[in-house]
Amino acid sequence: MKKTILSVALCVLTAGAFASNQTELQPVGDDINYGDPTASFTTVGISRSGDATQLNGMLGLGNNIFQLDLGVADKKTSDGKIDYNYRGRYFHVTDGLGFSVDVLGDRNSTTALAGMIYKFQLTDNVLLFPMLSVGRTSADWKELGTNWNPGRADLYIRDREFDSNLYQVGLYGMYAFDAGHWLYANPKTSYVQQSKEWVPQVEMGGGFMVSDAVSVGFKVDHMAESQFSKQDTVGWLQANYYF
Repeated sequence: MKKTILSVALCVLTAGAFASNQTELQPVGDDINYGDPTASFTTVGISRSGDATQLNGMLGLGNNIFQLDLGVADKKTSDGKIDYNYRGRYFHVTDGLGFSVDVLGDRNSTTALAGMIYKFQLTDNVLLFPMLSVGRTSADWKELGTNWNPGRADLYIRDREFDSNLYQVGLYGMYAFDAGHWLYANPKTSYVQQSKEWVPQVEMGGGFMVSDAVSVGFKVDHMAESQFSKQDTVGWLQANYYF
């Protein structure tokens, strides 16, 4: 369970456990590329991996952006409960500089994050966004194990806790097509204070504008092996409607 909790914490620290990386700042009506992570617009969407579904919603009110993501896994937990995750986010952007506050978690854990991002537009189509996030995650769960003694095996249930500061640096690179489509890559690394290690990750994806108000896309998220989590790669398909 500890491995799962740390994996979730690192995934959501990338800007959304199962959420798309979409946020923009141009007013509706201007030329908007919905892959730009510093923009303000309103959208609803759905994301699907091999074993989970997530609903994504975002409300852009000028420089202020509000986002809510709710995810549910196909399978229930080992004790028969719904396996869910969530993220609520407030994002403020001014002249390409963005600040965010996130509260996220699942049935066993809660994480609070503060982050910042800055937009460098190298050309009309190529954009770079350095990213920095800091936060703290806590979790508690019951661990089931076995004590092996001569001639017998004794089962036990033990209350466990996980509590750590998290720090992450990353770079979001994006190519914005003139037709509104986009491709991006987002390498990053997270420092987990409790285990005193850096955990590298990379996320890659893109979106295709089916119409002026609808996009379909994909995302692949890879996390390297760490003390508390195995190497993991998850792919997502996404669809969004823009207002």
